[in-house]
Amino acid sequence: MRFGDVIGNADVKRALVGMADSGRIPHAMIFHENEGCGGLALALAFFQYLNCRHHHDGADSCGECPACNQINKLIYPDLHFIFPVSGEKVTSSTFLPQWRELFAKNPYFTENELYEALGIEKKSSNISVADAKNILSQLSLSSFSEGYRAVAVWLPEKMQAEASNRLLKIVEEPSEKTLFLFVTHAPERVLKTISSRCQMIRVLPATADEIAVALPRWTGVDGEAARYAADFASGSMGNAIRSLDEKDRDVMMMDLFTALMDNVLDRNLLGALDAGDALAALDSREKQKAFCRFAGDCVRKIYMLQSGMKEISGVRPDEMEFFANVAGRCGETFCGKAEAALSRAHKMVERNVNQKIVFTNLVDRLFVSIK
Repeated sequence: MRFGDVIGNADVKRALVGMADSGRIPHAMIFHENEGCGGLALALAFFQYLNCRHHHDGADSCGECPACNQINKLIYPDLHFIFPVSGEKVTSSTFLPQWRELFAKNPYFTENELYEALGIEKKSSNISVADAKNILSQLSLSSFSEGYRAVAVWLPEKMQAEASNRLLKIVEEPSEKTLFLFVTHAPERVLKTISSRCQMIRVLPATADEIAVALPRWTGVDGEAARYAADFASGSMGNAIRSLDEKDRDVMMMDLFTALMDNVLDRNLLGALDAGDALAALDSREKQKAFCRFAGDCVRKIYMLQSGMKEISGVRPDEMEFFANVAGRCGETFCGKAEAALSRAHKMVERNVNQKIVFTNLVDRLFVSIK
């Protein structure tokens, strides 16, 4: 993965190149991204640049030397990965073939897409102590190359506390030329003793123009479809790719949200509870969490319309009537309370709370907050 392959974030790229060229390289870095915005791709482009012996014009790796080829295929012997999997004794290394295949297809993949690729979308996932032990064992061995080696941790917020504590010492004092590259969607949930020892890098969302130009390359869609997907991707290349692949899923999510809001606005408690039952009946926790995120984005659109920011609200023309109606009928405090309720529901689903209880509670909170 070269810097030139990563969409947007020109200032971040320049900063990373400057670090590498000056030799002032933090031993631990957190790349904070919104989901699908390229944090992992950017971290790997940085690692590839460090190990490439033929920097192109001082701004990028060559993409052709042995180190570049191996890193691009995620088979470089001194590059290790940790990511959420299911099972206390299962490690990320078990799923490396699926991880590599997914990254090769789409470096901007989302959390749901990873779980689908691993076949664990209906199971709880985390980074366990077994993964921490495995990485410590690998780092105890000598490097294969003379360059840098790295541990790329995707979603460290999913790491069990004991696993984080086991890694703390080596994150604080790694061996020479050993880097930890964390990619997170929620830095506030990363163990403080880990995050306090890292250089924070904010990976910004891409512009709609940047996504529209890049989409045809990754998906093969025409310019018109690329522009439409880019306009409603909220700066996330991953969201744009996912939306092209999952038009049917988005329609289903919108139908569920519409049914829920219509009944809440009409003060039809039984109908709203039926909508909650439909959410509880979704066939995986990942789909239920995906709905909470989807609904949260819908609430953001409602808030934008209430605030007179229609032009940048991201509401599709065919959905404007629905969102405008909701924005006009709900109270000024509804969006803030609804966002809090959805965030709470998301956390409860993650903690494996009974789905019926979770979504009945969500319906109740939305029902009392609408006015």
